[in-house]
Amino acid sequence: MQFQLPPGFYTSDTIASLALILTLMAVRVIAGRALRRRDNLTETVARRWSANVRNVLVLVAVIGLIMIWAPQLRTFALSLTAVAVAIVVATKELILCFSGAAFRTFTRAFSVGDIVEIGSSKGEVVDLYLLALRLREFDERDGSIAPTGRTLILPYSLLFSSPAKVLPHAAIGLTHSFTMTFDPDVDIFALRQQLEDVAARALEGAGQRAVPGTGGPPPQSRLRFRTSDIGKYRVEVSIAGCTQPRQAENAVACAIGSFVHSRIGSADKEQSSAASGA
Repeated sequence: MQFQLPPGFYTSDTIASLALILTLMAVRVIAGRALRRRDNLTETVARRWSANVRNVLVLVAVIGLIMIWAPQLRTFALSLTAVAVAIVVATKELILCFSGAAFRTFTRAFSVGDIVEIGSSKGEVVDLYLLALRLREFDERDGSIAPTGRTLILPYSLLFSSPAKVLPHAAIGLTHSFTMTFDPDVDIFALRQQLEDVAARALEGAGQRAVPGTGGPPPQSRLRFRTSDIGKYRVEVSIAGCTQPRQAENAVACAIGSFVHSRIGSADKEQSSAASGA
């Protein structure tokens, strides 16, 4: 079996590289012999000159080989660049997730327990992962914010395409709003203080307490009195800090409605008594 070199071995670049290496090796041998023949040089100086000559020859060899193989190295570098660009394009979302995680960590934008709104998604941050965050989704309807029972997993890359809004901290609970409409049979504007007291007692009787372990204030109700376009009375009720918004709404609505209708009944009885006395 006869060993044969590949046909591509006999190229001008290969021959030039071999010639450069052989020439430098010959120069080193000649320089070494010349230094050994110098009787006026001490052994330390000879070793120093030998090391300097060796280092210079290695540097010349590296520079020479780079100049000889420059076209091939340029092609190889372009290939590496194309591969690098392809890798970046293929892993763009992954890189954005890592960058978003670093952005959230360094800016301390939000943490576990905060209520955030990222794009069209809103909820309480339940957990923070390496590439994504987990939200307990909230839904907002007619000014009321309540949990939907769903869990969302959002990648950190969304932080670069959508603004992240940090809503009031979860320690204050949720804000729930609803509206009650009454016929103008009784002057509810004169009953403002009584209606606010009724709403507060209803919240306390419904078992609405402050969010456990947060030190937040107890649920509070706020009433605003308006009139509709057709002349009816409207009471807009906002309950802040409630943990069970639907239960709180039922309790307050029943209490206010019962009180207003009792006053309407009392007004009707007074009108009947006045009419019979006349």
